[in-house]
Amino acid sequence: MRRDALLIGLLAAVMIACSGRTNGREQAGRDGEPAVSDTLRGDVHVLPLPDVPPSLTAPEERAACIIAHFWDGMDFGDTLRCRDRAFMEQNFVNYLSLFPHAGPETLPPHIDRLLERAAADSTCLDLVNDLAEHYLDAPNSPMRDEEYYILFLEGLLRLPGLSEAERIRPAYRLEMARKNRPGTTATDFAYTDRHGNRRTLHATRGKRLLLLFYDPACSHCSQILDGLHTSEVIVGLIANKELSVLAVYTEGDRRLWNDTKASLPREWSVAIDESRIVERELYALPAMPVIYLLDGQKTVLLKDPSPMQLEAFLDGGNGLQ
Repeated sequence: MRRDALLIGLLAAVMIACSGRTNGREQAGRDGEPAVSDTLRGDVHVLPLPDVPPSLTAPEERAACIIAHFWDGMDFGDTLRCRDRAFMEQNFVNYLSLFPHAGPETLPPHIDRLLERAAADSTCLDLVNDLAEHYLDAPNSPMRDEEYYILFLEGLLRLPGLSEAERIRPAYRLEMARKNRPGTTATDFAYTDRHGNRRTLHATRGKRLLLLFYDPACSHCSQILDGLHTSEVIVGLIANKELSVLAVYTEGDRRLWNDTKASLPREWSVAIDESRIVERELYALPAMPVIYLLDGQKTVLLKDPSPMQLEAFLDGGNGLQ
């Protein structure tokens, strides 16, 4: 089956499944206008999929076309509808599900257009921004993608008419999101390992380095670190000297670190930060643990992937989509 047919079929299936009813075209009103959300009956309607010209044959072009016209059936002047969180959330999720199928370079103007239309109502714009943050930036979101979130923040800051006060939060979040992105050199810092040796990140040797920021007082950290320690993929790479691990505690409680440092695997380098990483905001650490994968030159390969994404990448698969 052709990839574009698979794409359209997948998107239609997603919308049907998410709406729990029928597809967007079948939910159109009697006069051909999209039906409004009906929360009294528990329905969450979805916008109709736009038509794709037959001349667009490449899957990426077809996906970009759907993204470009996704919100055409939405009247952002209808405050009852654009302030309906259930309706906006379901459609926003459907919208985001298209992004991986289109070239990233095609996305900014379409995101800009969505934000410009939502800006007609400040409450609606706040809702769209809240949904973008929730789905693209929240640590536990299955749709989390910092690169897409950066596009939304950049688009928001391009909006005309934003006051200086309104720019503070997105500007700060954008600054933090841009730190240590994949393809950039990871910020250097000093640390002391559990044997008392003082080193720097950039002087740490290894073909690839799994950099872990952790908190020994965090039970969730322990579960994730235990999973990484028992991963067959990671264990095998360490044994073959293809991967090294550096676990860094950043909160500064030396007594806690000294009491717990021996509990981490012997084959890992376990360290305490000496560069005030948190205070100086050298890295964005939204929720511990935070995972980075670096190459031998300390270029960031992965930024805060899930353990599943990390394993898939290390095993040669594609765990990022």
